[in-house]
Amino acid sequence: MPPADRRIVKVRILDREYAFVSTGEEADAHIQQVARLVDEKMRAVGQGAGTTTPMQGAVLAGLEFSEELLRLQRDVSSVEEGISARTNRLTESLGQLFRTVELAPTVSGPGGAEDVAVG
Repeated sequence: MPPADRRIVKVRILDREYAFVSTGEEADAHIQQVARLVDEKMRAVGQGAGTTTPMQGAVLAGLEFSEELLRLQRDVSSVEEGISARTNRLTESLGQLFRTVELAPTVSGPGGAEDVAVG
């Protein structure tokens, strides 16, 4: 990244300051949001686990984040499977409807126009 695009964003996690390279305001906000989540998770884990070192808190927070990620991936996969099943049923229903319309006898309407009878 060119030096002109390089920005430093400072954040605090467990009262320690960390500096990250950023590429713009949107990236700055993202880094700050991620740092807030990490700080909150590490504080919650530390309170729930009693006395932990920062390293133990980081490992526990990482495990909780990983568990949450895996759960969300399973949820997304389940939703995708449901959408796929509904799409397949809809496609089959539309195919059946089109086959019915294609096979339906045509009836002459007013002025000689053909109307399709749908049953």
